[in-house]
Amino acid sequence: MNIINTYKLYKNAILFGGLAILVFCLLQQCNSNQNLKREIIQVQKVSDRNLNNYKATQDTIIIEKNKNEELVSSIRSFEYDVNTLTESNKKLVSKYANQLNINNELENVNSLLSTTLNVKDSIINANGVVTVDTDSINNIDTITVDVDDKYEFDKYNWRRFQGSISILRDSTNYNLFSSRFDIVQGIGLSAAIINEEGFDILKITTPYKGVTFTNIENINLVNDRLNNKYEKKAGWSIGIGFQYGINLNNNQVISTGPAIGIGVYWSPKFLRF
Repeated sequence: MNIINTYKLYKNAILFGGLAILVFCLLQQCNSNQNLKREIIQVQKVSDRNLNNYKATQDTIIIEKNKNEELVSSIRSFEYDVNTLTESNKKLVSKYANQLNINNELENVNSLLSTTLNVKDSIINANGVVTVDTDSINNIDTITVDVDDKYEFDKYNWRRFQGSISILRDSTNYNLFSSRFDIVQGIGLSAAIINEEGFDILKITTPYKGVTFTNIENINLVNDRLNNKYEKKAGWSIGIGFQYGINLNNNQVISTGPAIGIGVYWSPKFLRF
């Protein structure tokens, strides 16, 4: 009789405890399924990255013209996880770190880019001034040609050429006496990383005529470990809470006071922190 009376007395608590255990087991199973899905997504991500990097090693620069008749060079980007760099990749990334004087751990680096420019330019009909100094005693003339030419493609792309040539002329010969040439160029580059069919492509161009890109390398760095750690996920959870309110005891008597309860909660992503 004591067992039956005890059961009747704590019937609600026993039922609620059993329900809580059942809910907890279901939540654990849901969390396990979510973890498995995340692992599958991560494996697929690594597989896609390896495929992309293989294709990037086989890729060559593609050159096309934009609507302004400017040459646009494109090449596939590499993508490395900073936590799983191979020895060869570590050496490659370290080259950038040394050249740019950045943190070798690359924690705050998103992308690395290098390119080689080949500039082919011509100066035709440059503005110049010719002066002749005559040494009548030695019968020698000094002919000096000074050139100062500037051309602008736009505000950020321009060229200035300055030069001076001095020639000695006597009665029979012309001899080069001295020469100096200075050329200063402003070359503006525009670049973007765009996603095409799931893979990143680097595009780079310049309005400066005669510029071609003979070597382009782009490495995007990701941190899967950090991204997974801070990824916010919606989901169910179970917790214990302290409350104060209206209670119904086993004798069906309503009273007010504090209570400790177990609850099941669902939180959206924007409320998780």
